[in-house]
Amino acid sequence: MTRISGESVTAEQLERIAAIRAGRDRTKMVAAHQEIVALRGKVTMLERSLSRRAGGPARRVIRLLQRVLGRASVAAAGVAPGGRRGVALVLDHSWPKPDRDSGSVDIVNLVMALDRLGFETILAASEEHAGDQPARERLAAQGIRCLRPDDAASVADFIRREGRRIDLCVMCRVYCGGAFLEMLQIHAWQARLIFNSIDLNFLREERRARFVQDEALSAVLGQLRDREEHLIRSSDMTFVVSATEQALLAETVPEGLAVQMPLARRIYKPVKTFAERSGIGFIGGFAHAPNTDAVKYFLAEIWPQVRSALPGCTFSIVGPDAPADLAAGLENVRVLGYVDDIGPWFESLRLTVAPLRFGAGAKGKVASSLAHGVPGVVTSIASEGMSLTDQEGVLVRDTPSAFAEALVDAYSHEDRWRTLSCAGLVYAERMLSLEAWEARLEAALGLIGF
Repeated sequence: MTRISGESVTAEQLERIAAIRAGRDRTKMVAAHQEIVALRGKVTMLERSLSRRAGGPARRVIRLLQRVLGRASVAAAGVAPGGRRGVALVLDHSWPKPDRDSGSVDIVNLVMALDRLGFETILAASEEHAGDQPARERLAAQGIRCLRPDDAASVADFIRREGRRIDLCVMCRVYCGGAFLEMLQIHAWQARLIFNSIDLNFLREERRARFVQDEALSAVLGQLRDREEHLIRSSDMTFVVSATEQALLAETVPEGLAVQMPLARRIYKPVKTFAERSGIGFIGGFAHAPNTDAVKYFLAEIWPQVRSALPGCTFSIVGPDAPADLAAGLENVRVLGYVDDIGPWFESLRLTVAPLRFGAGAKGKVASSLAHGVPGVVTSIASEGMSLTDQEGVLVRDTPSAFAEALVDAYSHEDRWRTLSCAGLVYAERMLSLEAWEARLEAALGLIGF
């Protein structure tokens, strides 16, 4: 029996709530609703009496009740929709650069959505906290509040001094924001914790190790997986970008609460017609190993077949950090590097490719292409995170010959191209729009009491 503010909450009551949360007794949901709302005030006092360091049944009970209460807790606390919900801290290692990589786009979307949903949101970058940071100033110019050296000597110092003011903390990436888990448990024990995986690091690296047969990498992956799964267990909720990762965690870490938060992109209706477009494109940062491998594979195994069928076709590559020899000596291949505004580039293209052979999560390159109305030819790995099919703006092919054949077909036939472009836009508006993403975020926050 658990005692809360002089009153007892019986094991039977908690068991009943657990059954409702697990979906085993949904017929009692209506009857239990009023009981849950009444318990909210008592649970709040219990939350304050327990440190985040407390484990075992007490901590699991708190997390369970937070999830069950959902939006009822907001009503019980008297917080109006859109009202100030408290302080939200978003932790990463560096300042996001949305013009350079997909993960940065996602973090900026998150910070701005939290602000619109009523949080006083602070973005922190542990490795780029001090000194002159142009990326930080660009974010501040967009209205994003960034943690600065005049706020605290370091991110750790801020958590130690101001942790009790934090109501929600989003830890981005396993060894970035996730490195602060234990400090948050001590100094911000009352805060709800979300682990934002970006993609499951251990899954991506396990696939890479198998693909390249890297025994040294395989030897340390157990530690990486242990840490990431520990974060999932210790957090109130985990964000994953794909249904595949959500299903995996349901099996491997069933005690964690994993919520799928698809990528979000602004939708751009295409202006140029099929006849006004030409060329094939790839976009991605080359500090990311799957991208480098994908382009080298495409140029070696697929591009010669495409060139044979489409002699005048060009292939352009956009993204920072491309190796100097990436396309050395190849005709009709242009390495553009970093491009400040990718809109005109997408608007000029007829197709994009995502020939990834390993990786994890949803692929920003695919999402951005669909959001611009540009169809793509992709591998199963590239489509996995978004469960895409031929009916949703992409053609999924895995062998070099099948990939090249699909590319040539879509590039050469206007009707085929138009069908794919329209289908991709429909998918993007339904699954990738900022409005749809923000609604999913608000629903997810309701699961942990906001």
